[in-house]
Amino acid sequence: MNGYWTESWRLTLAFALIGAAWLVFLSGLMIADVWDESQLLQQLPSDPRGNMRLGDTILSIWTFERPQISWRPLALSVFFTLATATEGDFVWLRYCNALLVLCSASLLARSLMLGYGVSANRGLAFFAIVLFSASSLITAGWFANIFDALCLFFLALAIRSHVSGRLLACAVFFSLAVFCKETHVLALPLLALMILRDSKTGGGGRKTAVFAGFLVLAVSIVYWGLRHRFVPIGSETDIHGMDFSSLIPTMVSFASGFVTQSYTFWPGNPAFWVGGVALPIAFLAVRGIWPKMTVLAIFGMSTIIYLGMFGYQMENLMGAHNFIGRLYLIPFALILFVAFSSTPRPTAILFVALFSVWGMGQTYSRHVEFQQTYAALYALAEEAEETITVQYPPRSEVDVRRGLRYGDFPDAEISINVEEGGIDGCQSGKAAESDGRRPPARFQPAAAPRDAAASRRFDLLATAVRC
Repeated sequence: MNGYWTESWRLTLAFALIGAAWLVFLSGLMIADVWDESQLLQQLPSDPRGNMRLGDTILSIWTFERPQISWRPLALSVFFTLATATEGDFVWLRYCNALLVLCSASLLARSLMLGYGVSANRGLAFFAIVLFSASSLITAGWFANIFDALCLFFLALAIRSHVSGRLLACAVFFSLAVFCKETHVLALPLLALMILRDSKTGGGGRKTAVFAGFLVLAVSIVYWGLRHRFVPIGSETDIHGMDFSSLIPTMVSFASGFVTQSYTFWPGNPAFWVGGVALPIAFLAVRGIWPKMTVLAIFGMSTIIYLGMFGYQMENLMGAHNFIGRLYLIPFALILFVAFSSTPRPTAILFVALFSVWGMGQTYSRHVEFQQTYAALYALAEEAEETITVQYPPRSEVDVRRGLRYGDFPDAEISINVEEGGIDGCQSGKAAESDGRRPPARFQPAAAPRDAAASRRFDLLATAVRC
């Protein structure tokens, strides 16, 4: 008995150390709120510009009275609750995402050990690979992706409940995941695989498993019906355009970036070919016909659910593809779960781990540069007396909290370097066209800063504004 408890404590300590190391690594990304984060923070009921209380805000989300590009009511309600409680502190909100990812990875790893007889070492390997991946990193480092984080958390709870024999609890948790994001459908093949596995036991357990499966399917159908009523699938207002002409580019780019969860994929990039070769090798490591069919089903459904959202972004840093790794979070975790449940070879595990960590490193460095660019703009806006217009075609937004306006403004005096990050100063679009060269920066600090805080802001500007 003492030996059992000793082993259990060692395993718990190993999980805790890996999780702590990941959180320390993640702390380097807490630089500035960016992209959709800034937009979401402006909608908080606690914001003086807001005119709704938290309860009214949540009600408007579920009834779709609040403008949305999709209908993910549970995740959005949780976000507004957390954001109000933390007073819109982006660091705390990101760590909330990190906690969800951490718990999800732990629940899935424990499920493998409890329900599939996976050894403790392999369970720890699964836990580490999920955490130290680009998809987990960008999800935890960008709180606007609470949708995937919360959806995976409920899916992990459902899987953990299933392997523990709590089938009705599994159905409840899965149903909660349904109202977090559309990608819950990617877990349906895995649910079918688990029910198929349970059917071999026979008796009441089999009937309960089938009933739970049909209950989950019914809830998903109801969700899609309501979602289509609020946001017609494939319409111009739908975030998922369902443009089937982009099926092949979506499939190829999604596949080439799957192992690394990287966005720098195009036919001329080595990562494209490496990723394209790595995926079939990883697939061959999955043992058993039904696990292989499950992996193919998850992969195929991913290309449909993400139709048109993947493509060739080249090396442009300051764009939406900086966050593309988040879309791999759920399919990567689920496929890795299926692979580990089939007892893959250790060499295959090491192969996936190396590529995943490499992709995480790429995502980390680029996300740091992305945030530093925004931080420089925020410092500049803090010193300005009027709203600053920024030439930034990939993003059309007005940040009323800071006095920044982004968009396609060729005559703006400040522009974001889309390819490399950082800020470029410019005279005007017409002056740039007249001499064919990039004009010099016009922004110059007029006087020395008065205090240490201002000094830090001016130092940040000096390094970020490039000519």
